[in-house]
Amino acid sequence: MTDYQQPKLQGHKVALMARVSPDQHRAAIEASRNAGLSMAEYIGALIDRDRGKSNKLDSREEPRLPLANSA
Repeated sequence: MTDYQQPKLQGHKVALMARVSPDQHRAAIEASRNAGLSMAEYIGALIDRDRGKSNKLDSREEPRLPLANSA
């Protein structure tokens, strides 16, 4: 593999293009919807999970405000 060269940034992110089978596409769409994530967030979470990092799939709990800050 050649040295990594980052593609042009679009904001703070880069584009990722991939070809998958229709069955994989359907499975990814369904899984991302079930997780309440966009497809990009879902793929990013899978990559982070594979690298052992925290991700939106394994830590989906919404942050809670301290009681003192609630109405």
